[in-house]
Order: sequence, then structure tokens, then C-alpha cells
Amino acid sequence: MVLQALNYTHLSAQSQGVLHASYAAQLENVGLWEWAVFVMLHIHDPVARESAVRELLNRHCVLGETPESLMKEKFLIEKLHIPARWIHEAKAIRSRREGDGHKEAIYLLRANHWNQCHRLVSRHLASDAIINENYSYLRSFLDELSRPENCVHIQGWDTAGQVCLDYITIIEMLNSIRQVSFSTRFWWVGGASIGRRSWTILLVVEMAKRVANILRVVLRLQHSPESDDDSDLQRVPLRLLAPHIGRLPMPEDYAMEELRSLTQSYLRELTLRSQ
Repeated sequence: MVLQALNYTHLSAQSQGVLHASYAAQLENVGLWEWAVFVMLHIHDPVARESAVRELLNRHCVLGETPESLMKEKFLIEKLHIPARWIHEAKAIRSRREGDGHKEAIYLLRANHWNQCHRLVSRHLASDAIINENYSYLRSFLDELSRPENCVHIQGWDTAGQVCLDYITIIEMLNSIRQVSFSTRFWWVGGASIGRRSWTILLVVEMAKRVANILRVVLRLQHSPESDDDSDLQRVPLRLLAPHIGRLPMPEDYAMEELRSLTQSYLRELTLRSQ
């Protein structure tokens, strides 16, 4: 840089590239990779400069945070003005390489890769979280993704992430709920959409079964809100419950079980009326 400032500009672009790469490699070899980034920032071509810096980050950004790694990241961001997003992307790549979906989703979220994070969460993390009722964990991703300025850029948000968020909200508010209107989004998840969005059948079945129980409770509260008798659950008017149950995406055996339950309830209604 000093020689160039003194008008020594005879060095070719290829020779400059070799000089930068050689100097950066020497710094890497002695553990000073963050200073290798500093060297690469002097590459004139912006595309080549970004590519070289990102390759260094992909090789050296670690997942386990230590005082040394945090200090180096601080140096990169505050002194060299490397976008923090590049560091998060490098960590997301390393997480994927190590098969750590949880950390990959975290770093994708921090890197503002809304689509990729949503795809990973809805296809791989949501099933275990909902089946194990680990709703706060799932919310830690969905709440951020659901921000209007973020979800507007997410493909399939309304029929994947938003469905899970609606479901969690209903579960969390069940004890205080009095009137609820179920979004058509949940019903649309069934059928062909399950395969297209790679949702596990187990997840959808679990959600459908829980929603069926929630429907009974909600309709019971609407039909006889003052009663605390659990037997009133069996006296929910069939005409109110059947249309919703019939639209839930359940396998045939579960659907038959619900149908038998509804039939028994209907027969009890007829018996009470005849008396």
C-alpha cells in the first residue's frame, strides 16, 4: 500500500492476488486468521474480496463461544467492519455440516435468512417440539419469523409457521378462552399439502387430535359456560361439532374413532330427547 501510494503501480492484478493470498496464508498458519481477513480486505475487486473473506470466515468461525473467539469476532465487526451477518452465515454453514439443526436455525435467524430458517424449523424442528409440548422453544423462532416485516418474505408462512403459531397460541390460551374462530389455515394443511411441505404425518395427527379435544372444550364453554361438570363435554350439540371434526386431517383409524364417539353422543342426545 505504501509503494502504491508512492506511484509504484506496475504490479499486475494477478501478482497482487498472489501477494494477498500468500500473506494471508502465512497469517493463518500462525493462528492470526483475523488478520488474514484484514489482508484480504485490500483486494481491489469487490467480488473477489467478499469471496476471499467469506472463505476465511467459513474455515475459522467456531460454534463454541470462547473469550478468544468472541474477541476475534468483535475485532472483525468493530475494527474491520465485517457485516455480522457474514459471521452468522458462516456459523450456520458449520452447524449444517455438523448436523446441528438447532444451532443452524439460530444462526440463520440471526443472519436474517427468514426463508431458510422457516424451512428448517417447520420441516425438522416443529415436529419434536409440538409432540413434546416444548412450545416455548418453538416460539423462540416463530415469534421472530412472524414479525410483519419478516414473514412477508417467507414462502408458505401462512400454511406452515403460522399454523404452528396459531396452534401454540390456542393451547396456551385454552383455560381462558370463551369464543374462538378457527382459521382455515389449519384445515388446509391436510391432504396434499402434507406431502408438499414435507410435514411428518405424526405432527399433523397430533395437532389434529389436540384440536379435536379443544373444539369439544370450546363448544362446551359456549353451550354451557357456567357448568363445571366434565360430563357436559358429552352433551355438546352434534351439529356444532361434526362439521369441524370432519375437516381435521386425520388418518382413517383416528377419524373412525372420532366418528364412533360422535355417533355415541348423538344416540345419547336422541335418548335424552325421547325421555
